[in-house]
Amino acid sequence: MNWHKTLQVIYSKLESNGFSDVAHEIHEGQLSGGTAGEIFDIVVTILISIKNNQTDVYEIIKSEVDSLIDYGKSIGYLR
Repeated sequence: MNWHKTLQVIYSKLESNGFSDVAHEIHEGQLSGGTAGEIFDIVVTILISIKNNQTDVYEIIKSEVDSLIDYGKSIGYLR
């Protein structure tokens, strides 16, 4: 999986639905990491928070968020 491409889809969907502030928050998280694993962990943590706390936003990016969470589980980053 190319999770960076999935992240670009998330950004695009959020921007086109008026949630550019959320896209910016995720992007800031992405920029704050050092290694690829660290960046993935930060981004997925933000996405899980969105899933749990911002259902209106989550519904727009549900497929991509769930795909990244499943990917994280498959590579042993998430339980």
